[in-house]
Amino acid sequence: MSRQKDHEKAIALFWVAINATDRVDIALKNLAIMMKQQNRAEEVIEAIKSLKSRCSDQAQESFDNILLDLYKRCGRLDDQIALLKHKLHLIQLGLAFNGERTKAVVSQGRKFQVSLEQE
Repeated sequence: MSRQKDHEKAIALFWVAINATDRVDIALKNLAIMMKQQNRAEEVIEAIKSLKSRCSDQAQESFDNILLDLYKRCGRLDDQIALLKHKLHLIQLGLAFNGERTKAVVSQGRKFQVSLEQE
């Protein structure tokens, strides 16, 4: 029971941090992780969708990837498809990867570069 209270307290503190700052990236990501572990994916989706615009440009792709995972977990196939189409459109416009042609990714503990074409 105390573990549940600790999670609830942590979630409340993340909300305080999100509301207290202009840069909410880290607090929102941590909140998403915490709530996802508690099987509160629908709440996380709504939180990310409502607060994503307050996050830095660099964090947008990360939040899109989190949303894709959450949509999959919740069986929201239409939302998943719409977001993938949006990401593809950004790639076609050259706006993905913060305007760069490649990005660094980590897979299975290894770091490497991925091009727009590979993505």
